[in-house]
Amino acid sequence: MNYGRRGCSTRRTIRSPAERTLTTARPLSLPTLSDGVVTLRAFAEVDAPALADIWRDSDIRTHNEVPEPSDDAARAWVLRTFARAEAGEAWEWAIVDAGTGELAGRRALKQIDWAQRRAVAAAWVGPRFRGRRFAARSLRLAAAHAFENGLVRIQAECETDNEASMRSMLAAGMRHEGTLRAYFIGDNSVPIDLHVLGMLPEDLAGAQPFSRR
Repeated sequence: MNYGRRGCSTRRTIRSPAERTLTTARPLSLPTLSDGVVTLRAFAEVDAPALADIWRDSDIRTHNEVPEPSDDAARAWVLRTFARAEAGEAWEWAIVDAGTGELAGRRALKQIDWAQRRAVAAAWVGPRFRGRRFAARSLRLAAAHAFENGLVRIQAECETDNEASMRSMLAAGMRHEGTLRAYFIGDNSVPIDLHVLGMLPEDLAGAQPFSRR
């Protein structure tokens, strides 16, 4: 048997003209999305103080790569979110409490691969807003938008000791697809395992409704 570069038999995919337009990155809009509990909107420079405050949280700093918590760093980070959208690389939304308008965190679909029509989900939520399904709700909103715009898969990785993040992604409708053992080395030189999760349009369509609270 002949094997291609992926270690399996090769298969040529013939795409229609409409499908071929999806393989090229193009500028992304950041529409406002809401389910009545959380709202996703573009970040703004006025979010800098609230962003810096969220970045001071030890849990966020442990599990995510975030800048130093200063207003200047936050304003620079916001400008980079605009650049990533313009380059077609990522949707970066602010997660906002729909009832109060307060900034609660960040929801991203990044590392967009337009040829394979997939993206990587990422999020963090400030401590005052945890336990209210803000991350899970924001993932459903973002995924629905991505699927409407031609993507067919959203995936995520989660450290095995990050139980809250794992629960959130499962609640959103993602499926646990496996665990990567000793996938990277932590700051203390200890190998860290990662859960791998994925969501397809049918997973989102079959997800259980959230209770309003």
